Formats: sequence, C-alpha cells, structure tokens
Amino acid sequence: MSKLAHKTALVTGGGSGINLELAKALRDKGCAVLIADIALTPTAAAWLKSLGNQANPQVVFHKTDVTSLDQLVEVFEAFDRKIGGVPDIVVPGAGVYEGSFPGFWNDKDETLNYGILDINVLHPIRMTRIAIRKMREAKKPGTILHLSSITAQKPSVVLPLYAVSKAAISQFVRCMAPLDEMCGIRVVGIAPGLVDTPLLRNNSGSQNHVDPSQDFLLPPEEVVKAMVALLTDTKYAGGTVLEVGDIGSWREVHILGDAGPQGRSTRARAKTTDATAKLAKMLLGDEMNVFGSSKL
Repeated sequence: MSKLAHKTALVTGGGSGINLELAKALRDKGCAVLIADIALTPTAAAWLKSLGNQANPQVVFHKTDVTSLDQLVEVFEAFDRKIGGVPDIVVPGAGVYEGSFPGFWNDKDETLNYGILDINVLHPIRMTRIAIRKMREAKKPGTILHLSSITAQKPSVVLPLYAVSKAAISQFVRCMAPLDEMCGIRVVGIAPGLVDTPLLRNNSGSQNHVDPSQDFLLPPEEVVKAMVALLTDTKYAGGTVLEVGDIGSWREVHILGDAGPQGRSTRARAKTTDATAKLAKMLLGDEMNVFGSSKL
C-alpha cells in the first residue's frame, strides 16, 4: 500500500503546472487533495470533472487568493468542511515567474510594491505558520513541502526578485529544520531547474529568457517524482532542499561548500545572455525597457 494512502493534502497553485501534476500523483496514490488557487486551467477543470462528484479519494477546488491572509486562514477551514480535519500534507506551491509578472525592471509597477514577493515569499511563510498551528492543535505530525528553484543559487540581474524569492524559500526551509525533531513536522523544499510547463512555453515574458526549442526543460513528472519522494521518504529530514537538475539526477543542496546546480536544466541559456545585454543597453539609455516601459 502506498504511504500516501488515506492521507490528505492541501496544495496551493494546484490549478496548473507542477502543482496540478502533483495533485494528480497524490490522488493516484490514495491521497485526498484540496486544490487552492485563483482559478483552474481548462486542463485542471477537465480533470476534476472526469473524476466525478463521488471520486474516492476526493479532490476538490477552493478559490483562493494566496496574497490574502484572510483567505489563507479560510482555506484551512474549507479543508475541514470539504475533506475533514487538518491536512497531513501542505504544499504552498502557488508562485509566479518574474518574466511573466511585474518585476524589478518593470516600471508599470509604479508603486514598487513588488507583488511577486507577496506570492512567492509571504504566502508560503504565512501558510507554513497556519499549518504548524493547525497541526499542533490537532496533535498530529505533518509535512510541509515548499517550491524553491535552482535560481536560489544562481543570482540573476535580469530576474532579481524571482532569485531573491527562491533563495528566501530555501533558507526558510532550513530555518524550519528543527521542527522535525521538536514536534514531528517536516518542512522540506524542492529546487528544480527549468521545467516544461505552459507558463514557460506560452508566456511571452518567459520567452525573453527561455527558448524551449534550445534549452533542456525537465518533464514535470520528474519533478513530481522527487516531490513525492520528499513527502514519503523520511530519509529526507526536515530542512532538506532537494535539487532536480536532470532526469534521474537529484541531490541535496547544502548551505556550505555546495557544488552548485547540476544537470542539463541548470545550464546557462543564450536568451538569458541576450536579456542581460538588453538590460545593459537600457541602463545606458540605448534601448527601451523591454521589461515593461520606457522609463528606468
């Protein structure tokens, strides 16, 4: 029997991409899932419809804006109503890529609020605190799985807020390591390279930095396989950040003396070099801001 059989999970960002594939894998292994997202993609909606109302294990959708603290609190209440109790697994997976969302170099964000940080940093930290509180109130162990990236180790002048957000998540996971021994709550992280998702293939902003015809993109199922391993294999202690750089190539990322990202999906890309050159021209006043406006 699967170690995930009869377990329950709450996954934010499960309406698309890697988190949707994770939700499918969890359900296939006998785990009930609540997907919390702002909306479902047509692919996700079709999958839920195909399961039917009597699906067992259950998969339900709850509309959630992860930038709202009230809605993050409410989604745990919705979980209790729709699935029951406190989730065994919490995955604050919702996130955005700076190439597809107003970022540091995009002057359309005139307030400089940098909403990417609300989604990529504040939401998973808040979600973790709420989950810990709920798990301790229920006197149960649990696993909280965060989504980092190889970008946590690869500073990028083109995508600085994305890099900062993922570095913050990796370090936050490590900060939570003692909870494993303290109270049986494992906080772990996955750090993939480039993943073949609709966001990278279909978003014009992402295509400033990624060329799907030239760059190696990880199959989502490879990342999901590693995520499931983190959720089920206790050899991955709390505080583990697991890099997925290639098919069959996983490694733990160490805070000191680490060799750096490994594998085909982690290598330098021509379009990133081009974007860096365009940024340099923009800063010198030779080119309009291709990242959002003509202002600097």
